[in-house]
Amino acid sequence: MSAQAIIDYETLEDVQLAQLLGARDANAVRLVTTRNNQRLFRTAWSILKHRAEAEDAVQSAYLKAFAAIESFEGRSSLSTWLTRIVINEALGRQRSAKGRRA
Repeated sequence: MSAQAIIDYETLEDVQLAQLLGARDANAVRLVTTRNNQRLFRTAWSILKHRAEAEDAVQSAYLKAFAAIESFEGRSSLSTWLTRIVINEALGRQRSAKGRRA
């Protein structure tokens, strides 16, 4: 019988969480999304002013962030890093919408 270490996800540093995200650890994904969903949605909504677009922007930003999690260096907090990705995603969507209207 092998002993598995029990991980206390709540006490992990952001770099450790990022490593677990890179390893596709479901508990790490759940913790990060639970901690950041409201903040990220509000950020996207403040730019887009449309609920469905903001939700889509957050979801797309999570996918981009998790795909590039190896680039997280820990120079900022994980939530700050995710917020910047959401801002970039929302601004890109806003630019696309303006281009389609023009």
